[in-house]
Amino acid sequence: MSKKHKPITRKEIDPMNTNAKPTPGQWTTKIRQPGTMLTVENETGEYVCSLLGGDEHKQENARLIASAPDLLAALKSAVSYLEANRPKGNIREIFHQLNEYENGVLKPARAAIAQAEGGAQ
Repeated sequence: MSKKHKPITRKEIDPMNTNAKPTPGQWTTKIRQPGTMLTVENETGEYVCSLLGGDEHKQENARLIASAPDLLAALKSAVSYLEANRPKGNIREIFHQLNEYENGVLKPARAAIAQAEGGAQ
């Protein structure tokens, strides 16, 4: 059974630096010690994080972490597109569609972006 951990925000890591930025560059995974240690680092070798222990999901977790900058960029692009292409029409006729659009798509996407950038949780 895996332990559930509360996500840590950048403000909790460094409360004085509210404008923290992620490690720049493309992130990749590297096996440092087979079976015990994986790292995620950028193309210059700067560490993003290390994953230790014998967790069977370590490689999948490392790949997900390494893809975070690309996922964030794609989500921001999708939100920009959706905001520019908002459903149009008579509010009474498209209320359900607008509600789903705002609350079912844009609101969760904006919340995920804010969380990734260390904003409101």
